Amino acid sequence: MATTKKGPDNAAVKRAASNAKRSEHIQTRKKASDPKPNKIQNKDIKLTEGQSKFIWEKADPVSATNAAIYRKDVAGAIIKFNQFGMESEFGWVNAPIDPEGEYDDVNNIVALHWMNAKVKRKADEPWVAPVSGIRDTREIYNFMKEIKVPGDALAKSKKTVLFKPSVVEPKKINIEIRKQQPKLK
Repeated sequence: MATTKKGPDNAAVKRAASNAKRSEHIQTRKKASDPKPNKIQNKDIKLTEGQSKFIWEKADPVSATNAAIYRKDVAGAIIKFNQFGMESEFGWVNAPIDPEGEYDDVNNIVALHWMNAKVKRKADEPWVAPVSGIRDTREIYNFMKEIKVPGDALAKSKKTVLFKPSVVEPKKINIEIRKQQPKLK
């Protein structure tokens, strides 16, 4: 005699929950034939390749992933290295911490998800980011969820002293000045 199980099927419940989360994803391309995401042109921030890599390294790594590929911005949105300057799910840009500060100073620039970078904000004031991310057991994705970001979160990324101008002290040389001795006849 077969016993029937009462209640919902656990696998079906998990699939339904996964499908509900999928609708919140920021999906710019659902299939390969869809057009590629738009490129973002920011001519204000001009950095060298080394400075851009340094800004990427300042972003926090995502747990249990390759830190060279995935990072997260201060709002928790996941960004992917090869999607710099693209309007995609993991697209990101270099954004100023203080919008009124210098745009060529790496201590004033941080990596942000492109949608989070569009938010108007002032230095050291709390702001609301529209995108956050999550690393699930099987996948990594971003979703639309407003996250309150404290005002000092961006300022904490200024924790570096790299690329600050250095002062070179002149080398001190001990020189003894001698008087010219008279010539002997």
